Amino acid sequence: MKKKYFHYTLFVIFSGILILEFSLRLYFSFSDNDIKALKRFPGRYISSYFTGYKLNPNWELNHQTFQDKINSIGLKSPEIAIKKQNNTYRIICIGGSLVYGKDIGTSWPHYLQMKLNERMREQEINFEVINAGVPGYTSFHSIANFMTKLIDLEPDMVIMYQLFTDLYYYEYLDKELIIGDTFNPYNTNLSIDRLMDKSYIYVIIGALKRKFFSSNNDNEKILNSERTKVFQENDLKYYERNVNIMASLSSLLNYKLLFCPPISLFKNENTLEEKAIIADIKSKQFYLDYISNGKKLLKKASENNMGVYYFDLSTKFTPSIDYLSDRYHPSVKGNKKIANEIFKFLYENKILKL
Repeated sequence: MKKKYFHYTLFVIFSGILILEFSLRLYFSFSDNDIKALKRFPGRYISSYFTGYKLNPNWELNHQTFQDKINSIGLKSPEIAIKKQNNTYRIICIGGSLVYGKDIGTSWPHYLQMKLNERMREQEINFEVINAGVPGYTSFHSIANFMTKLIDLEPDMVIMYQLFTDLYYYEYLDKELIIGDTFNPYNTNLSIDRLMDKSYIYVIIGALKRKFFSSNNDNEKILNSERTKVFQENDLKYYERNVNIMASLSSLLNYKLLFCPPISLFKNENTLEEKAIIADIKSKQFYLDYISNGKKLLKKASENNMGVYYFDLSTKFTPSIDYLSDRYHPSVKGNKKIANEIFKFLYENKILKL
């Protein structure tokens, strides 16, 4: 009797789970919500021979409060012809999530293209600003991505808006290791977590857990912040080498290059409100030194190479919570400001020429 009752209980529980799973799938099929917006592994990334992972071509997300779309060649930009059209000035923006942005039409490369085509009509040139940012990409990834894909788009200019993602391999710097053989921030291999993420029930539970019981609501991996970090001389050695490689390539391949260090909430003086959203505030001095030294090496690379420029956005406006949604990521207002200031720099220095 007990055995029969046990089997009956299991059947009821299993049936209830199936009914709930089916009901959730039915709801998301007919509502304005997209389950991918709640998943840990929404399918945005796939494996890549050259960069470990890349954006999934033709992937899109249509949530009522958030839309995202990747074109057929794996870039967060409208469809483009690989062969550049006549009278087109093509700018490629490289970096991590600070370039990629969030919603469709709110990244700073998008606003920069709008600004250029609006203000430069008299030149009868079509400005095409391509968003080639990929969340989590370090300068290593960006170089590999540029050499194996972006180079064939024949850019007239490349804007490198990248610094902080190179902190992802920070823990490996003092080890006798080859970074390229050890660093893999987004593993795309099949796992139990990825299999479970296909269940709508599991996804909803995970989303509720992140919302109410986690201090990190972002699906992206963040830098380990368990200990206070102190800046060391070699913390930017790989970044500096990669920056100089990009500068050398610009001369070899005849494109202009703009180094633009990203804006950040790390400042000498922060408000209480700003401190509340800076996750690693105890290592503030490390970040200030990291940013300062990063800017110096970018400026040096621009001074040592023809056709390479340097622009420090922080000299034009003070980063604040009005411009950043967290310690690094710009808000919509911030992205508009970034685009506007980059446009003014390019225009006033007469860099925009075919």
